[in-house]
Amino acid sequence: MSTRITLLGSFFIALVSACVDGAATSPENGSGGGGAGGGVSSCPATGVSKGPWSFAAEATRVKLRWEACSESTAPEVNFAPEAGGPGQTVAAKVTPVDVTETYKAAVPNTSPPDVAGRYYMHDATLEGLSEGTCYSYALVADPSRKGRFCTARKPGDDLSFMAIGDTNPWLNDNTVKTLAEVLPKKPDFTVHGGDVEYYSSGVETWAGWFLKMQPMLAAGAFYPAIGNHESEKPAEFVQYSERFFHDPGFDGSVYYRFNSGGVWFFSIDTEQSLLAGSPQGTWLAQKLADAAASPGYRFSVVYMHRPLITCGDSDDHPDWRAYVTPLFQQYGVSLVLQAHMHGYERFEMDGITWVTTGGGGGAIQNVNENDTRPGCDKRVVHGPWYHAMLFHLTAGQLKGQAIDPDGKVLDTFTRAVP
Repeated sequence: MSTRITLLGSFFIALVSACVDGAATSPENGSGGGGAGGGVSSCPATGVSKGPWSFAAEATRVKLRWEACSESTAPEVNFAPEAGGPGQTVAAKVTPVDVTETYKAAVPNTSPPDVAGRYYMHDATLEGLSEGTCYSYALVADPSRKGRFCTARKPGDDLSFMAIGDTNPWLNDNTVKTLAEVLPKKPDFTVHGGDVEYYSSGVETWAGWFLKMQPMLAAGAFYPAIGNHESEKPAEFVQYSERFFHDPGFDGSVYYRFNSGGVWFFSIDTEQSLLAGSPQGTWLAQKLADAAASPGYRFSVVYMHRPLITCGDSDDHPDWRAYVTPLFQQYGVSLVLQAHMHGYERFEMDGITWVTTGGGGGAIQNVNENDTRPGCDKRVVHGPWYHAMLFHLTAGQLKGQAIDPDGKVLDTFTRAVP
């Protein structure tokens, strides 16, 4: 397994204990926090510095997470059915974490800095929920910090979800504008193809990313795949990426799965091997088989960062594709989502729809640089487009739309599904 997985298990213990010797400085004393403070390094008066966001949505349970930079921040969250009904209040488990690395955007006066210091990660588990129901919630510490989530749909129910990859909201307006076009359609959740945030763009930090991406996080559960830009800086993956988004699914952190409406979603970590015999390759084969045998199973969706096939200016992985394609066919994978190549592609091959959805905001790349590769004759639509995907699942049909920052539908397709 990756070194990152080993580090994850010891991260909270090691960094929490580091505070004993006074090595870290508390954001609430003016030298940390930053994220929600609009670019200042002092802690906001509410104490809430990032979030909230939801994840791991099951039929009757969901998890919420947010970050605070003050120990005295109220840990409760209020929630109620979106359509109306009695409300409830749940207190989050609070874990203090000492972050030792400060990172700043290279270009002055852009994204606020990620500041080292002590933070308080809040995790609330909301249980006893109704299946296939959307809820609204708000933090007690700051009622303006609010959002919605939907519990997993019943097998066979209609389902709507969004897919996006390579978001870079401080580089230009395309990420924010695209979200403004898609989110009002109320997808249940978002799957992200990785490269969530880009220090390398020179204008972005995690603190700034959360400021601009909170509308997406508030719209429904968030399920990111691992990208190569989640590890740009020393200790970034553990101290930032994993601190925010660890354990998003049911059974893992860097590769994992979840389900809704009888559809299983598998998030793959393409920074690790996907070959036969690798830990991840073995896990995928076992979990695809397990999902296919579950009651109410319809089909599966697999999403990842680095593409297994692309005709653009990114590497592909034909050896990985050769291993997983028979598994996908055997266990009913109908849709594969990939990113990394900044543009749009759709392939129809092997009975599977393959979509490259890497146009979430990073600088657009050459979608035709390698168009003589094997399999490029199966590419039916492509373009150098900023976009996000919106999917609607109804009885026997999956409809996908690629939507650009102006709301234009660039590609629409439907395919029969169980």
